Amino acid sequence: MWLKPATSEYSQPLLEDWQQMRHGQWWCDALEDVLAPHWETVFGHYLLKLGSLSASLPNNCRIREQYSVGIGKNAEVKAQLHALPFFENTVDAVLLAHELEYHADPHAVLREVNRVMRADGHLILALNNPFSPGQLIRVVPGAGRYAPWNSRMFSPQRVRDWLSLMHYEVLAFGYFAAGVPWSKTRDPEQGWAWLLDNAPWLQAGYYLVARKREWPLTPMRLAERRQKRSLRPESVAAGRYSKS
Repeated sequence: MWLKPATSEYSQPLLEDWQQMRHGQWWCDALEDVLAPHWETVFGHYLLKLGSLSASLPNNCRIREQYSVGIGKNAEVKAQLHALPFFENTVDAVLLAHELEYHADPHAVLREVNRVMRADGHLILALNNPFSPGQLIRVVPGAGRYAPWNSRMFSPQRVRDWLSLMHYEVLAFGYFAAGVPWSKTRDPEQGWAWLLDNAPWLQAGYYLVARKREWPLTPMRLAERRQKRSLRPESVAAGRYSKS
């Protein structure tokens, strides 16, 4: 279940509201709390909030120009996430909250984010944790019809690999939502809080804060290369040198 291809011909529709997830407000509040200290390090002119969940997630980011992008009815910019209507290198930060799991081609989304992102821009991701005990409900017939268990699952290391290929440096990584939201009426943290607080890698979700890195390469001039090459001492085979 964790080794399936990232791309898919069919994917579940993108979530339009946190309430579509079981205990959605609990998910939203938990993510807001863990991201709060990281927003202080994000700066620039433009922040894109991709998808409806990202748009409705409160944040204390200092960037004033924030735009919600997606196909939802409340999106300020109507666009597919894999075809953003922005020029290259124009965006300072991007937020993707529980969008990659539902998109048919998460690679295309990340490539498009990378295209519009400026050097040293920040990317904030939030996804379901495939190693959470809450994922065990997927084996129950019919449970896969409800969010968040109707999404695909990507491990943190897999997402890290995707980011490293695009030269993103992961600045912060952690888990959130210390509970198991199986029951509609029961508190998700009831009976689980102690275990998940002491074993955070089992919490319901995880997040990454990454920064786009670009190191310019200065080509060595051909003349300098030839000069250095001419200064190299010639090697002489032992026993073959004779005076003339």
